[in-house]
Amino acid sequence: MSTSFFRELYKKEVGVNPHELLELFAAKVTQDMNETLTKPFSATKISDALFQIGPLKAPGPDGFPARFYQRNWAVLKDYVTRGVLDFFERGVLPEGTNDTVIVLIPKGKNPQTLKDYRPISLCNVIYKVVSKCLVNRLRPMLDEIISKTQSAFISGRLITD
Repeated sequence: MSTSFFRELYKKEVGVNPHELLELFAAKVTQDMNETLTKPFSATKISDALFQIGPLKAPGPDGFPARFYQRNWAVLKDYVTRGVLDFFERGVLPEGTNDTVIVLIPKGKNPQTLKDYRPISLCNVIYKVVSKCLVNRLRPMLDEIISKTQSAFISGRLITD
């Protein structure tokens, strides 16, 4: 029941042609930005990404929190680095890497229906490392890419910052 509720909720079809929509926007990614975004990742960047993940954040379906990888980095470094680099080079993740557990979190006290829950995804650490590498690479450019009138994802733009 909950699976079908959220599947329907998130599968709404968009009535806009994405190619036509893109033509409405000026290109914001410069050649320098593009070169930075597409350069290969280093083992150091992958290690940095791992150690930026909270060590005791909820683990994904493999059951291993980031702390496991961080404490055993001397042994796991080559395997993790190779897996992440393989993804960026070939576009393929090792099997099970992007497996995710969806957990329903109550939005408030005394939830009664599925609308009273928020689904969150618990991802495996290797998947989080891949995501963190991408975030770290893109974050310095967001201020130039995202419109000055937008505040999401840009530190210092919210009135509460």
